[in-house]
Amino acid sequence: MRLLDQLDLEPRPLIRAALSTAALGALVALGSRGGRWLDPALLGYLLATLFACFGVSYRYWSWLERPATDMYFQDTLRRFLSPRVLLTLPKLMLLALDQIFLQRFIEKRSVKRWGAHALIAWGCLLGFSVTIPLVFGWVRFTSAGLDPNRYEAWLFGFPAGSFPLGSPVAFITFHILDLAAFMVIAGCTLAFIRRLHDEGDAATQRFDLDLLPLLVLIAVSVTGLLLTVSEKWLGGRNFTTIAFMHELTVIVMLLSLPFGKLFHIVQRPAQLGVTLYKADGEAEGRLPCKGCGALFIRANQRRDLEVLFKRLDLDGARHSPSVHHLDLCPKCKRRLMALAQNQRLGGSFDPFHDVPIYAEPVADPTTFRS
Repeated sequence: MRLLDQLDLEPRPLIRAALSTAALGALVALGSRGGRWLDPALLGYLLATLFACFGVSYRYWSWLERPATDMYFQDTLRRFLSPRVLLTLPKLMLLALDQIFLQRFIEKRSVKRWGAHALIAWGCLLGFSVTIPLVFGWVRFTSAGLDPNRYEAWLFGFPAGSFPLGSPVAFITFHILDLAAFMVIAGCTLAFIRRLHDEGDAATQRFDLDLLPLLVLIAVSVTGLLLTVSEKWLGGRNFTTIAFMHELTVIVMLLSLPFGKLFHIVQRPAQLGVTLYKADGEAEGRLPCKGCGALFIRANQRRDLEVLFKRLDLDGARHSPSVHHLDLCPKCKRRLMALAQNQRLGGSFDPFHDVPIYAEPVADPTTFRS
């Protein structure tokens, strides 16, 4: 425990991350028939993926330990365990299509931003969907019997069909990673161009969080394309060196997943539960501000925030027995600050002079209008 304290590691997320990594290792052993179908050339990728799984799992479980995140997670979990889950699934699938695949929430901010983000996201997802099964030994390709011009695909050790080498299926199968690489390079290029011309992004961007992930993705994509170039047009020249460079860049990318901006790839699906939570709140209705009467906060959010304040020992944020700080809209909170500052300075300005009193007055005029 002293070592964990020195390293600033939480024990529960650490244990859960270890169990998650062990579960992934068990799935690899099961899907590859006890490691029989693992490709020795891909063992470096496999080890890096397991390390990345541990790091991503630890950060994800630590993220879920936060009180606010835990409340969203528990609400989503109750939703999936309730008998009405079948009624929620169609809406959840539409949300997944909109927010994860189409990513229209980014399109509302900027079409250029959406184009860059979509190319990077779809390229990465396409690449991961191909490489992970290959690295884990879940998918492999062999010659079909004694016919060298026909390949057979295997899934979890079972035959999954065959195709001739000169067919469109073979071309797409063996070059789908090249397509993913071109998509990622195009998306990263658009992102760089936007960051150079957008003054707001240029002023706030950081090299380690905003630029370095793009450079790593480009390095992975370029070295991957060079493998194809070496094989197709250079007769395999320098293939071993390029393969080593590609493996190194992929390992760097995988090990950086828990620490950089790419971690939101793992976080994003959890946003679906937050969207459903907000939709439920809008259906239930909003509560009025006890200072000015304006509707401003969802009822379910108000209830959960009060519970959260108690968990964080912030429940003393009350202006009267019936008025919690959560019952005031942002505008009235700013008015309270102006009132307190004005009275501390001995002034007579009342920012609430034109606002009807909906809340119960309190004795202390520095916290609420008496």
